Amino acid sequence: MTKIWAFIKTHFLTKKFLTFGIIGVINTGIHLLVYSICYNLIPVVDDAALAFISNSLAFISASVFSYFANAIFTFKPKRKTTTQFTVVMAVYLTRLLISSLLTSGFNFICIEWLKLDYVLNPIFKLIPPFFASALLIPIAYFALDWVFKKTDKEID
Repeated sequence: MTKIWAFIKTHFLTKKFLTFGIIGVINTGIHLLVYSICYNLIPVVDDAALAFISNSLAFISASVFSYFANAIFTFKPKRKTTTQFTVVMAVYLTRLLISSLLTSGFNFICIEWLKLDYVLNPIFKLIPPFFASALLIPIAYFALDWVFKKTDKEID
């Protein structure tokens, strides 16, 4: 138990992780706003396709914000290079795929298993992308920390 607490204290109870978390909350707000707008405006009949398309557009919008905010406030690399941008975007694209698949899966669970009625209560539409994002937070933190450290050492 002591090792677990030490790991949590040194990796998650830090100013860096708190900054990442605040940016993540704003990122999630942007994501949910764009997702909600797209989900309500895109004329697609299939719920799974609509969730995938809406989440993809939301994820891209939030990722652009997140890259710049994290580069400036969280990871603070000495230089921002095209290599760094490319690798971070590759991480984001990987996260996009995973997040979209998770969101589609959670959307299926909400509609088919839990029988949540999105028409009766539109807030239910936000459950799938919220849970997908929440699952990816610690993974994203460690991946981006590694990428920013690694690419900050390389010459462009």
